Amino acid sequence: MKKLLGIMVLTFLLVSTSAHSLSNWKKYTGQGELKLSKDTFDLIEFYFSAGKYGAIYNNPQYEWERKMIKQVWKPMFMIISRNGKGRFWYYSFIGSEIDTTPNYLTRARDKCTKQGQGECFIFALKDKVVWQNGINPKKGTRIKKKDAKNGMVLTKLTELGFYDGGITKTKKIEKKKPKIKKEAKKETVSTSELTKELKELKKLYDEGVLTEEEFTKAKKKLLE
Repeated sequence: MKKLLGIMVLTFLLVSTSAHSLSNWKKYTGQGELKLSKDTFDLIEFYFSAGKYGAIYNNPQYEWERKMIKQVWKPMFMIISRNGKGRFWYYSFIGSEIDTTPNYLTRARDKCTKQGQGECFIFALKDKVVWQNGINPKKGTRIKKKDAKNGMVLTKLTELGFYDGGITKTKKIEKKKPKIKKEAKKETVSTSELTKELKELKKLYDEGVLTEEEFTKAKKKLLE
């Protein structure tokens, strides 16, 4: 159950007026660039369509997937890691009992983080994408169940810059290392070679081949 390890599913009923609601969800909303992996996108499409559309719906691999396809439920929230691979989501079966356990949002983030993909943040709240990547509006983008069942999840997430088929990975912010300028190597003449050339030059001068002026210029050039 490899895929199940990355997809943890718990059943809760969202109570917006209780002390245990997602009143502090803005504090944990994802910020910055995010590129979803293919597996994460498949789960998100399944999430927004309430189990009635997408790759998981068309080809369920596990028993829990087949169960979710048959039952009636609604999405609560989706948590995703910054690299787009870690995920943890909550849903509620219609008619289920209210869960009054406090801090379930914090616990959900912790469980997502423990998958080893880094810290996790809220990507979607109910039927609205809330992760802020500079393209998604501050108020978020709503994806209704009927739109999700018509394949609009792919269109919306592509337009918002969250998905491109899983090809692009979220860029890591790295500090640029200062470039070290390489000094040009200077060609050097060994002492023994210089001495030999000076002797030959002096011999030419002594033999009258070179004038004093020519000898002086040649010598100066060798010593530069």
